[in-house]
Amino acid sequence: MTRTEYKNQHAKEHYERINFTFQKGLKDTIKKAASEMNVSVNEYLSLLVLDDMVSGSSRIAKKRQGFSDEQRAMLDSWQVGKKYQDMIEDFNFTKGEGYFIRLKKGFINDVTGSRIILCEKMHDMRMTINKSHKIEA
Repeated sequence: MTRTEYKNQHAKEHYERINFTFQKGLKDTIKKAASEMNVSVNEYLSLLVLDDMVSGSSRIAKKRQGFSDEQRAMLDSWQVGKKYQDMIEDFNFTKGEGYFIRLKKGFINDVTGSRIILCEKMHDMRMTINKSHKIEA
């Protein structure tokens, strides 16, 4: 058995694979975040998942319970209409990456063709979110 065959067999016996898909453009952002932490992308994503599992407290689950008054105030300061706020599952802003918005399941944005909106400027984010709607069944 060659070294490669041995490594492949070991991986098959001891590991499981989950494939992730992300909106175009996020792969480089994720790679950069992992690099800044001096870990591989696989380790970075694994740590995020394991942190939720070990802590028993998921940030995503908390956000699904509704936004805090502070979060609502942030959306208001971004001038995101109430109609669109009710479509949002998660959001964030960083100076380096800009505005990140993930819509709730059952909604889509026509500009991105997905539930994810990523814009550098507030004006672009407001124009893009206005193209969000409930998916017709």
